[in-house]
Amino acid sequence: MKLELFNYIDDVMAIYDFHRLELVEINKELKRYFSDKLIGNDEFINIFTRIKSQESLREKLIRRNYFIKYPNPADGFKHIPDLIGLRIECRFIKDEEQIYKKIIEDFRIYTGRGMYASKKNNKIRLNLDDPQPQSLNNGFKIFKLDGEFFTGERTYLFELQIKSLVNVFWGEIDHKILYKNYNYMVTADFFKDIMNSIIDNLTMVDKQLMILYDHVRNLDASVNISAEKQLKTLLSKILHDVFTQKIYDELGLLMNLKTITDVVVNFLFMKSIKNKDLTYGENFISLINRINLASDCEMNIEEPIELKKNPKYYDSFSKGIGEILYVNMNKDLEWNLFFKIICLINEASYSENFTEFLIFVRYEYTLSLLLLFDELDIEDDKKDDLENELLAIVVKSFEKNPSIHFLMDKSLNMFNEFVCKSKKLELKSHDEIIKLFRETYKFN
Repeated sequence: MKLELFNYIDDVMAIYDFHRLELVEINKELKRYFSDKLIGNDEFINIFTRIKSQESLREKLIRRNYFIKYPNPADGFKHIPDLIGLRIECRFIKDEEQIYKKIIEDFRIYTGRGMYASKKNNKIRLNLDDPQPQSLNNGFKIFKLDGEFFTGERTYLFELQIKSLVNVFWGEIDHKILYKNYNYMVTADFFKDIMNSIIDNLTMVDKQLMILYDHVRNLDASVNISAEKQLKTLLSKILHDVFTQKIYDELGLLMNLKTITDVVVNFLFMKSIKNKDLTYGENFISLINRINLASDCEMNIEEPIELKKNPKYYDSFSKGIGEILYVNMNKDLEWNLFFKIICLINEASYSENFTEFLIFVRYEYTLSLLLLFDELDIEDDKKDDLENELLAIVVKSFEKNPSIHFLMDKSLNMFNEFVCKSKKLELKSHDEIIKLFRETYKFN
């Protein structure tokens, strides 16, 4: 025979299961509302939502003595404050207050008990009477708002938190390492000293990150040529760390993605610089945000890539490269990963990204050819013939070695080496140029 407590828990769980589908829809509506509210806000990074798991719900019912406080299971279910949880992430501690002020500006309709409904969606209500930020037992302060979602028939409770990056990290320490760790006990004084030390260090990290952010944000490509290489290297490293972990989580494999992430970064930078309204540093921050969003998406590595539309080819070179890529992108794991990473970050279809990548490849090789033709006194129509002949050799070579490393690293390096030699030798004739290219452009 079960203890009455466990019968009570079973009853609450049955109510939870009955309402779960409605909770899923409410979760989506809350995420959509707050995302729309904060989109375009510079301090805003991301929003995470979750419906309370059964395991977590059981634990809360026992830990908070719901059986004693609310003997009726239906009342107990109604009083669970975080059936749905929302976490809005921003960059720095100082940004938390700005996000908080942005959120509450629409909540002006008083509904009683300290709750205010949104003018844009009166089903969503927040308790604005509690002082913010709230001081927690672990020493940190946090902007945490109790909320209600009124369907017209039933009210569900949710919790909204606003956290900076270091505050998110602190929450993980507190929740997973300390709060959830029942394997050891520490004295109160030792616990307090350790927590204060961690908080002090995280506050220092927050200030250092803010200094780095302000510096990067003010960079401009026109006067910081060396900064481009440094930022690309940093971005590639971030990409590498994010996606090697994702691949390991899905496949259990550790892979070297350096070539892939370097090409991804160059591709993204080419696209981002088209936005003339943003500085170089702002483009960099934008890419960081997109990578952060992509880090929470499934890669589905074992699934093949399907192009919904036929790729667009603008010349014989892009057609030749594209046809080889099309054949290999579901055979070569590196090409497959490359396009999946691009699609996660670039937020476009495989077909669109496939076409844009072909434009990018053409652009990379065209840059080298422009350097060559600037030095040669050749008629325009003959330049076109020479360009087509050189690029046709690249296509044939790529067909024999259809790897991303060859096309975007080794081949480009040999191409640039050929351009440098041609300029030094001051070659003029078509035959001499082709001969030098065949001698320079070789691979094993």
